[in-house]
Amino acid sequence: MTAAVALGHGHGHGHAPVAPAGVMAYLDGEPLSRELLDERLAGLRAGDKACVLPRPDSREGRQLTRWVAQVIITEQLCANELRRRTDAVPETGTKPLEVSTAIAVGSITAAALAGSEAVRRVAAVVSADVRIPAAQLAYAADVLGEEPPADAGVPVAGWHAELVQSARLEAFARWLNRAMHERVQLVHGLEHPGDSFQPDNLHRH
Repeated sequence: MTAAVALGHGHGHGHAPVAPAGVMAYLDGEPLSRELLDERLAGLRAGDKACVLPRPDSREGRQLTRWVAQVIITEQLCANELRRRTDAVPETGTKPLEVSTAIAVGSITAAALAGSEAVRRVAAVVSADVRIPAAQLAYAADVLGEEPPADAGVPVAGWHAELVQSARLEAFARWLNRAMHERVQLVHGLEHPGDSFQPDNLHRH
């Protein structure tokens, strides 16, 4: 049996432990295999866009490795979540989130949504109850010169649907950030690419 570890913030902030070589992170106290990451990176470097990828031993290459690790951890977290939940199947009529606009909540989340059915299912479930308050809809309609919808819960116009889509994406992003904080422990060398404490961060201030 694998010993559980104390979980900390998913972004690490200087506290990522040194883990065995075969571990890419700890999820719900259990190790995620580094093979998942190595296989994904190998696939990328064997693909059509390999020529535009940074060298693995460069700062940018190490950041790409961290970015891909975050995508995989997101996928695995949501796969675990599906196994934990009894409401893992969205209710009839619940629309999936539009992946094409998910970049608004970050490239990692967008990539995970695009590549994983588990991520899309969890996103649909945790954001299914999102509604735009009537007052906010009335204000938006007034700004756009449109009539406010008769039913705030039923988008009948494109602008209303876009507001709901944005709010659902934000709700999923909040859920995901909280779950990463509570359930994921990153390891030394695979910190979040945006962690200002890791040596390869490209946006120091």
